[in-house]
Amino acid sequence: MLITRTNLEALRTGFKSDFQRGIALAAPVADPLTSEVTSSTRVETYGFLGDLPIFRKWVGEKRIKSIEEKSYQLINDDFEATLGIHKHKIDDDNLGLYGPIVQGWGQDAGQLKDSLAFTALDQGHVRPCYDGQNYFDDEHPTFGGVASNISGDGSNAAWYLVDLSKPLKPVLYQKRKAPTFAMVTDPEDSHVFKTGEFLMGSEARGGAGYTLWQLAHRCTGALNAANYQAAQAAMAALKNDEGEPLGLKATHVVYGASNEAAAKTLFKAQNLAGGASNIHFNAVELIEARRLP
Repeated sequence: MLITRTNLEALRTGFKSDFQRGIALAAPVADPLTSEVTSSTRVETYGFLGDLPIFRKWVGEKRIKSIEEKSYQLINDDFEATLGIHKHKIDDDNLGLYGPIVQGWGQDAGQLKDSLAFTALDQGHVRPCYDGQNYFDDEHPTFGGVASNISGDGSNAAWYLVDLSKPLKPVLYQKRKAPTFAMVTDPEDSHVFKTGEFLMGSEARGGAGYTLWQLAHRCTGALNAANYQAAQAAMAALKNDEGEPLGLKATHVVYGASNEAAAKTLFKAQNLAGGASNIHFNAVELIEARRLP
């Protein structure tokens, strides 16, 4: 292949198509778990009421809440992948592996939301949310004292109960810049002159954090009936800042590879080992996250 701008542009177009095909193969699984917002700056600040709004009987003056009572900041991170193709490989038409490599970039870029969302979930016990406590914590300030959305003795890989029935989801995904592909196509580029390499790469910007802690519960005990019932009961007992029940009920369980068998046994087996009916059959939907332990 002659190294001309026209041929390089054609090569770039082909690689860009590979990148887009990779994105189409991504099949992210975190979408139901996230509320996505478009970001326009490096750091976004979000105001929170502190709990879910509910209707109440109107007696006397209205109770007016400000959306700025509590705030939460989320920083956009930068992501990239860069590769150099030596001009001799182009000249010799030796590019067989580059198409699949670029397609792999696209697939990975298409799973960026999964990567960020499940990392946020996995680190929720050490990363703060809007109330200043870690997202998963046993001292969230609430009506009459504190409340917890964490349980377990640490003997098991964490799994999570989440209520996804609300318009607001537990994980906040902040999209600053969707994944893009670019390639240098100028034979006179300074980097090409110095190294003989034509650079190509992908970039994206974004971040993931948290909305309301009440929407999720983290358990590090065995994924069994007793711990599931206790976690559901803990979510159901949560009240708003004025002592009124929030009416939460987990709709999904999120788990990693090590909890796969337990999750399917508890929620997808119609009968228990002894033959009795399984009262938790299809009680929640399953979200299997291979990025979680």
